[in-house]
Amino acid sequence: MKTLLLLILVAGQLQASPLSIVPERTVTPFIDIFSASNRPIGTEKMEVRSSPYSKNGSITKGRDKYLMPLEHYRKALKQSSAVFRMTPAENSQNSDGVIYMGTAFHIGENLVLTNQHVLSPDRSNKSECSGFQLLSNSSSLTFPCKKVHYCNVEQDVCLIEMGPTKRCLNLLCTKNEIVEMKQGESIKLKANPEMNYETMDSAVMTCIGNTMGLGIHYSQGRGIRINGDRAYFFAPLRTGNSGGPLIGEDGLAWGVVKLESQQKVGSEAYNIAVTMDKVISLMREQLEADKVTLQKFNSAVIE
Repeated sequence: MKTLLLLILVAGQLQASPLSIVPERTVTPFIDIFSASNRPIGTEKMEVRSSPYSKNGSITKGRDKYLMPLEHYRKALKQSSAVFRMTPAENSQNSDGVIYMGTAFHIGENLVLTNQHVLSPDRSNKSECSGFQLLSNSSSLTFPCKKVHYCNVEQDVCLIEMGPTKRCLNLLCTKNEIVEMKQGESIKLKANPEMNYETMDSAVMTCIGNTMGLGIHYSQGRGIRINGDRAYFFAPLRTGNSGGPLIGEDGLAWGVVKLESQQKVGSEAYNIAVTMDKVISLMREQLEADKVTLQKFNSAVIE
């Protein structure tokens, strides 16, 4: 029987409203953002499916309903369109039948950021595509890995270029269309965030990822702390969110989701992302000799 490698674990207590690791900091619970059951209520509200999770690590996909402003939903949907599910190539599971899944997000020019452990769960691969491919959300297109430009094992981050894919234009697939990642659907990167303690404590941070391998989920929590190359935050996340973006109120990626909290629920619980400042510094240093890719990467950075 195929099993799923657990990449990030954060737990709460199963109840009508999904909990955060620090429940009072939850702003928006897990939203199954692309659920076909999401529906408008009147002209200003959207009823969306939310997925509660429990202390034992289980999650119930779309069990609850959550009402949110239509404008907020549309913004969440647009951001989530730049986030992809990692899915293994055919027969790429290991000898134990484990399938590796996680998240990556598009920053433009067919480039994505993810964790190194999403590319290589045993951390051995730093430079090869090795079955890494991404599944889109709205059209179920699978984009193949073209080139791993750089991976940093210590910071657990990779810059990967994705190749185009084919979309069938008829039932027999005798006519195909070559499809690239949509350049308008990407998340720009935040350099040098400047916030005081009070502002950072109240800031609403967003996580988007392939929660439990159940599809892209969107969640928000209040508060962020930045200490060196680490960002500590409280937005809910679960297994499979590894490699997803941590997004600030400005709509820019402030970090790449990296680690779970050792304390699953409570006032001392937190999640960890590598800061975008560190990611930008690493990539610029590594890509110095590759001017073409460096220019593409720099076009995603907002100074």
